Amino acid sequence: MAKRRKVSEEFDFKFPEFDEKKYIDRERRNTKVVITTFIFSVVIALISRYLWAGMDKNIRWPLIFLFALFMIPFLYSIIRKIVDVSDYEKKNWFATYLSYLTAWVVILIILVNPPFYDGTAPMVDYCILPIYQEPGGTVKVAAYIADNSGLKNVNLSVEEPGGEIVYPSHTTYEGLYIWEYKNSKNLMGRFNITITAEDTTGNRKVVKDSFWYSEDAIALVYPDNGSKVNHATPIRFEIKELSKENFLTYYIVDGHKINLTRSNNLYETSPIYEGWEKGKNVTLVVKAEVMHYFYDKKVNNTVSDSSVYVFPTDSNDNSIGTEKPPEFKEKLPSPRPRAITPGFEILIAVLSLILVAVWKKKR
Repeated sequence: MAKRRKVSEEFDFKFPEFDEKKYIDRERRNTKVVITTFIFSVVIALISRYLWAGMDKNIRWPLIFLFALFMIPFLYSIIRKIVDVSDYEKKNWFATYLSYLTAWVVILIILVNPPFYDGTAPMVDYCILPIYQEPGGTVKVAAYIADNSGLKNVNLSVEEPGGEIVYPSHTTYEGLYIWEYKNSKNLMGRFNITITAEDTTGNRKVVKDSFWYSEDAIALVYPDNGSKVNHATPIRFEIKELSKENFLTYYIVDGHKINLTRSNNLYETSPIYEGWEKGKNVTLVVKAEVMHYFYDKKVNNTVSDSSVYVFPTDSNDNSIGTEKPPEFKEKLPSPRPRAITPGFEILIAVLSLILVAVWKKKR
């Protein structure tokens, strides 16, 4: 067997020469590019802020972004006049433009928000509980009001049917304003409300709406009041639109709370439910509970029929009062999370991800 020959190799490794002057010149050039890009971003952001303030709210952001894109060739020309970028590749220019857009967006968002600028009126989310009220009841007007620069003045006026204007007092809790109108004069008809909210910079939001006082907010449709009934007699009520959301309808009989069942545009029940007794004059008091949630804060009110209904029941009907009251099947208002509307934060996030990707690729 032939003897394996040992191979010996020697490598002569030399470190590449470091051109210190070239390195320093390149770093100075890159620093000038960064500073120039940032200053350019500030100037374009200042111009954009004044253009943004004079534009329609529905189109201002897309147009301003197009304006920022349109200014990129000017940035290119300025950089080329200031420094030597003959060795710049596409990726270098791409990173520069992204840096410009990112800085521009951040600076612009700062400039179009307090304390530098506030062109937005206060946000007013309100409800009227109930929209129709029976005599003797109160009406609550609740509003969640917020503004990014702070509120200066908030008030509610109620114009009564005769033309007199009153200003109910209110309670406040974490941005929620609640007014309660008591109708001490027992007026009937339409009442017009005006909510006015003004922020510290003079922007105003005015909301107008109406509610009504009526003896027919809750009304018996069938049978006539005082009619003799048995377990199968349908008792139907007509109830107006007390709220823009679903509301709980029920009546009280002998201390029992019995839910009314909605059937088309009517609400009905019958003497078959527990609480009714045969051979007696049974008294009904009909009510409705209206409610609304401002996120997790609940506001509610009650409508009580000003009429009292009495029905004699059949003394020979053993089915009266034998079944449990029905459950309320309509979906009632419930707490809801705060909605966060995305704005230019999405663009910032996207640009940031792109910058990170470019940085990792360069490494």
